[in-house]
Amino acid sequence: MPRDPSRQVSMQATGRVAEAETQPTGPGADRMAARCRKRQPGQALVETGLAITLFIVVVLGMIEFGYAFMALNVITQAVTAGARAAGALQVGNRGSCGRITDTSSVDGNPNGLVRQQIGGTASVTNVSVRQNPDPNVVCTPNPSTLPTVTVTVTADLPHLFGLLGSGAFSFTRAVTFRDEGR
Repeated sequence: MPRDPSRQVSMQATGRVAEAETQPTGPGADRMAARCRKRQPGQALVETGLAITLFIVVVLGMIEFGYAFMALNVITQAVTAGARAAGALQVGNRGSCGRITDTSSVDGNPNGLVRQQIGGTASVTNVSVRQNPDPNVVCTPNPSTLPTVTVTVTADLPHLFGLLGSGAFSFTRAVTFRDEGR
């Protein structure tokens, strides 16, 4: 079928292509065109499903990271409050040489200051209060070094959605303050 050169020029000028030139021709062309049209909605559905799945995983990961960041901040603040309280314990809770005799107000289970402030954010496995230098060894510390008290917390932070595994994230936080009672 020869083409009309005048028609070709007019198609180039208008920028449109005749409909007959874009459609497949020959035996079974209608069935092939119908199959191509039918495949595209399924492909779009699969692509949408993959995109939504990826989006949900990213959003859950952001929530998981935000929760972990918030929980570690809460725990660090609780350890700081515990160290501040231990450093300022009054004479009634101290023995000879300024040794802290009763640390239950700081590390007690379940009513110690640190455990109360952490609450249900994490499962606390250990809270310890340590004085430096140890008052049992050195009764009068060297004037050039300040006596300090360190509160250390070891805990497990459970994952919200389990994206990072099924176990808990273990961590340790320690804060040191000047021991004002010595």
